[in-house]
Amino acid sequence: MEGRARSFGRLLAAGDILLTLASLSLADVLRHVLPFGAQGSENLDWLTPREYLIVGLTWAFFLRLAKVYDHRRVLRVVAEARSIIPAVIAAIAVLFAAFFVLKVEFLSRLLFVYFVALNVALLLNYRWLLNLAVRTRRLSTGAQARVIIVGAGPVGDRVSKAIIESPWTGFEIVGFTDDNPKKLGLVLNGRPVMGASDDLPRLLAEHEIDEVVLALPMSAYDRMRKIVLNLERADVRIHLVPDVFSLVSVRAVVQDVLGFPMIAVRAPVITGLDRMVKRAFDVVLGATALVAMGPLMVVVALAVYLDGGRPVFFAQRRVGENGKLFTMYKFRTMVPDAEARIEAARLRGESLDKLYKPAHDPRITMVGRMLRRASLDELPQLWNVLRGEMSLVGPRPELPWVVDQYESWQRQRLAVMPGMTGWWQINGRGVLPLRENVEYDLYYIRNYSTILDLTILLRTLWVVARGKGAY
Repeated sequence: MEGRARSFGRLLAAGDILLTLASLSLADVLRHVLPFGAQGSENLDWLTPREYLIVGLTWAFFLRLAKVYDHRRVLRVVAEARSIIPAVIAAIAVLFAAFFVLKVEFLSRLLFVYFVALNVALLLNYRWLLNLAVRTRRLSTGAQARVIIVGAGPVGDRVSKAIIESPWTGFEIVGFTDDNPKKLGLVLNGRPVMGASDDLPRLLAEHEIDEVVLALPMSAYDRMRKIVLNLERADVRIHLVPDVFSLVSVRAVVQDVLGFPMIAVRAPVITGLDRMVKRAFDVVLGATALVAMGPLMVVVALAVYLDGGRPVFFAQRRVGENGKLFTMYKFRTMVPDAEARIEAARLRGESLDKLYKPAHDPRITMVGRMLRRASLDELPQLWNVLRGEMSLVGPRPELPWVVDQYESWQRQRLAVMPGMTGWWQINGRGVLPLRENVEYDLYYIRNYSTILDLTILLRTLWVVARGKGAY
């Protein structure tokens, strides 16, 4: 499956670049041919190879950052459209900004309009046609590998969903086997449970099975060994999906170490180029914001001091990436003994949701309420960003005692660096219960891209301007 994913990724990337250059060429032709395109000039220059090279490299970079070649989105046109359109917009914005700063006379605005319209249309239709071609070929030739999944439990459920949602794998799930007699005849994700593991030899012959996927719990090692031995002479490929989902933070990575297959259950989610670009954005934008907001921060600090004296800043231990503790800074918005009050309430056994940003909190000062409404109390966290303890975008850094109450699935939010703003902040800010906050954070982690970060930053400005959901 991984090899097929890479092949599809290369095919899509090559097609994207060719279609992008074709879009630019056609847009250039339209600019010369259409009466309002030439703007009355008979000496309008045609684009040179340099321009094609610049646009091609820029588009390749931003499409890569948008993760349009992520195997979870390949040939899922709607999901890819949500990445392609922002990527094209971001690429256009960067080109315009670069040309303005460098004072380069390059592409006309009308050419950009033609180009963007053609480019988005061609990229999306390219994927739609590929999807159609894959489905048509399989219907006409039966070229799919027919698969039986052994185990109709949580692991088998996740594996079947992933295969069904990924047509490029070439797998067709025929059904399941499970040794629990109560599951016989049940339908899981549209596929039936056809028998027990002892029925596999018969089912392989009856249904012309090509591949068997073992999706059993780790406690079923003896059963898996028996199945593999029983199918030793069968003309099928056997795959093992280890049940490590309860141990994995967000994703697992299989590595070959000295000939031994090892599964990294806490592998970094944001790695390589993505991590370098994210850090570069944090440093450049964070430093710029800190300098630009410096005078405002002085005014805010003075207001906090006049309203309630010292301390002006509020320092608190928070949980960062992979559970690492760090000190987070904010402007103080509560009375000096606020921490003692919330600790007393926690010891009384009050519910977590009541303690977690309650509305009309009496501990918040008058100036503090105004700062929270405009999110100005968060500005000192720019220092945390520059120190590498936080990012501009990510899950909110949580208190240690809150993390101690997490269920295992909620701990997945610790797989990335915490941020000043995030997906849940722009979808409700303080008004959402804790469970929904975590679900929004997990959506961000699983769908991370640089384009998503930029989208969140822009939407944060709009949410803050409206003052929605903050208290």
